[in-house]
Amino acid sequence: MNQLVRMSQIGEADAIAEPSAALRVPFAQSGAFVCKFIIGEPNDQAICCGAPVPDGKSWCAFHRRVVFEPARPGRIR
Repeated sequence: MNQLVRMSQIGEADAIAEPSAALRVPFAQSGAFVCKFIIGEPNDQAICCGAPVPDGKSWCAFHRRVVFEPARPGRIR
């Protein structure tokens, strides 16, 4: 389903600050409600962002912006 995105909404999303490095946790110890974005190289010692996330999400708002490209207005597929 296509959604219209206003340029003002894109500008607001760019203002999301990167989570603090103090929140980072080893991937194996990450809980259900923390960002699972891996910082650095993915290996058996992987470190996750660890920022709090809403229910059912894998990444915090900052890292969702890294992982997903926002929809561009007027783009036809």
